Amino acid sequence: MSLSTSVIPLVLTVLLGTTAVAQSRTPLVRERKARQLTLHAEEPPVLLPLHVAAHEVTTVTFDAPIVPESVDRSVLAPFFSRVSVHEDVLVLKASMDVPVGKEPVITVRFAGAGIPAQVGFVLTTVAAEVDSQVEVFRQGRTAQDLGKELADLRARCAVTEAGLATLRAQCALRGLGGAVLMGDVTREGVTVDYLPELPVSMGMTAIGPHVLYRSASTRALSTSLLNPEGSAPWTPGFARMTPRGPNVHGMPVRELPLLMQVKQLAPGARATVVVEWRALPELPVGTHFTLELLDAKGERGVRWEQGVP
Repeated sequence: MSLSTSVIPLVLTVLLGTTAVAQSRTPLVRERKARQLTLHAEEPPVLLPLHVAAHEVTTVTFDAPIVPESVDRSVLAPFFSRVSVHEDVLVLKASMDVPVGKEPVITVRFAGAGIPAQVGFVLTTVAAEVDSQVEVFRQGRTAQDLGKELADLRARCAVTEAGLATLRAQCALRGLGGAVLMGDVTREGVTVDYLPELPVSMGMTAIGPHVLYRSASTRALSTSLLNPEGSAPWTPGFARMTPRGPNVHGMPVRELPLLMQVKQLAPGARATVVVEWRALPELPVGTHFTLELLDAKGERGVRWEQGVP
């Protein structure tokens, strides 16, 4: 037998072994899950599992304020590259799969009175799935609570749909010619102003300039929103205009669709947001509006205390 002939089986064995190792190292594709967890005061406390995985972000939201300092970051440091704790949000990004037998345990304490006072989590890695979004409800909701929430959502959807109907009609007549036909642009033209007041942050940051476009019948506000690093993804929802002043009794609160070219803002991302509304008729002296740009849940956004009618 020649030397070259004897080497061939050895080379094949090495190659096959290398292929087997490479196949065994093929990364797992885990299903991203969204879950809801409800805490019950009458039940004994138990550790709730959170499924984390290497390089995946797990966002945990709470329906009640929490104490950020209650989360022990030191036990998470060996396994996580990002740990962000806010008033009602916990954001985790694992740097590795958690080894079996080394699962860290954390306790999140709620702020203020009420029970349960805290909730415990054990962070594990499983092969099939990873928790992408977890909502934690401190108190179980009754059928009556759910019915009220559904009614509120239906009312909000009706208001939003009315606004969208107007926008659809406008989109059907696009461009400057369409704006003229719709009466949004007249021979009086369009004026441009800037809101000098800095908006109040409600978990988002507005970056100027805050440009207000005025025509004879329409107003439009354009600004840039920044979703801070470590926050949950932000989905545009609606703008809320609330009348303020001594003579606003009977004036409705208006909710208007938010326009944004992207569907969602990732942490650290920014985008232009526009809200449009019809000009209001003569208003009582001293009337002003609070203008809020909010996410789909009506929770995170920015607010101008002295909005323009």
